[in-house]
Amino acid sequence: RKENLVPTPSTQKETQRRRRRYQPLALLPARTWRRKNSGGDYHTPASHLLEVEGVRLLLDCPVDLSALAAFAPVPLGADCGDAGDLIRAVPYYWSPAAAAAAKAGGVDAVLVSSATGMLGLPFLTRLPSFANTKVYVTELAARIGKLMMGELMEMHSEFVRYYGLDTDGSPKWMQGEKLHKLLSSLQNIVIEDEGMDLAPLMPLYSAPNLEECMRKTQTVKYGEEVCFNGMLMLKASSSGLELGNCVWSIKGPRASITYLPSTLFVSAHALDCDYNSLKENDIILFSDFSSLNVMDENNENLGENAMVCDDSLLRADGVDEDEYVQCLSKNDDIAEEIERISFICSCISDAIKSGGSVLIPIGRLGVILLILEHISETLLSSNMKVPIFMISDAAEKIISFTNAVPEWLCKPRQEKLFSREEEALFGHVELLKEGRLFLFPHLYSKGLLVEGALHCILSRLEP
Repeated sequence: RKENLVPTPSTQKETQRRRRRYQPLALLPARTWRRKNSGGDYHTPASHLLEVEGVRLLLDCPVDLSALAAFAPVPLGADCGDAGDLIRAVPYYWSPAAAAAAKAGGVDAVLVSSATGMLGLPFLTRLPSFANTKVYVTELAARIGKLMMGELMEMHSEFVRYYGLDTDGSPKWMQGEKLHKLLSSLQNIVIEDEGMDLAPLMPLYSAPNLEECMRKTQTVKYGEEVCFNGMLMLKASSSGLELGNCVWSIKGPRASITYLPSTLFVSAHALDCDYNSLKENDIILFSDFSSLNVMDENNENLGENAMVCDDSLLRADGVDEDEYVQCLSKNDDIAEEIERISFICSCISDAIKSGGSVLIPIGRLGVILLILEHISETLLSSNMKVPIFMISDAAEKIISFTNAVPEWLCKPRQEKLFSREEEALFGHVELLKEGRLFLFPHLYSKGLLVEGALHCILSRLEP
């Protein structure tokens, strides 16, 4: 507002009161890391390092897997072929959040908002300076994250079996021209220029590192309050984007902060976003506009999508707060998600009808569960009998527990289960019973080579 521009004794006192109130929050020099999401690039969650009431917190610790694109795949046979500029060696992984947290000398606690946000944690928890660090994450995100890290290590072991372990310190490729090409490509990805610092480029952690990381993890449920260090109250609420993903509320003696990652107010599978977690906060830390970028690549309608931030709207007299909640809780998000999935299913159907097979790499667990439901209906309506294969070392574990997590799902799915309209939370249960969905740990599994001789649909779970 542009009123009271001339300072008065009362406004000066109010300014001083606010400065004292917000003094506990300090952004550390470690900054914020954010991965650009344009041109179909791999999307990595944001990460933040901040200090509240003298407590140093790391918000998410992801791994940017785009560095893998610089390494040559493991050859299938004796003929290695021409790898061009690709690096023929065991890959290294890019995690600027882990590197900066280590450089800062450690953190008191890590708050994880998603399974992908914990992929870089073993880089930290294996260091002596992080011996007393606590990690907070929802129960479901911890289970999914552990399976994803195990999947990443399984993929990495294929490189190790072929190239062998690096026992002579830094590998030779880190001294040559290929390193400069790798760093230049990574600098086009991250928003902030990291210069030629090699600290974020790390060898992958081991199975004992992963187990040590999980021992430091304290799991929470949605709505459960946890007291940290006798000073901060931490609470996780559903973000609506994915199973187990959360919004973190941090309340101290003099200030309250909400960490808001990617969010869907209404979801087709996960529990809807808890709007109340955004209320009555001094600061909302929001740095992920990836959902807006997907809806409006040219940002032409950004003003419409961001209308909830319109100050004049929030100050409108006589408008009930429930109207804001209803506005945010429309089914537009579900409609758009289902529309995209329906389009994918139509493309799958066209490929099968033309005599082809389909390969679907999937990162978000909820998306593959929805696709399995819709593709099953599409195949039945078209009277097509095509096997569906899910390829992952963790496929059986993931599929087994996704039908036993009703408290993490959206209300419509919970109601169908409790009213016994449906026997399962997701459609993949019926697909398994009917023998239309098969689970295999590897692409070279014997059963897969026999069953997949003809047309098929392959779903490859990715970290």
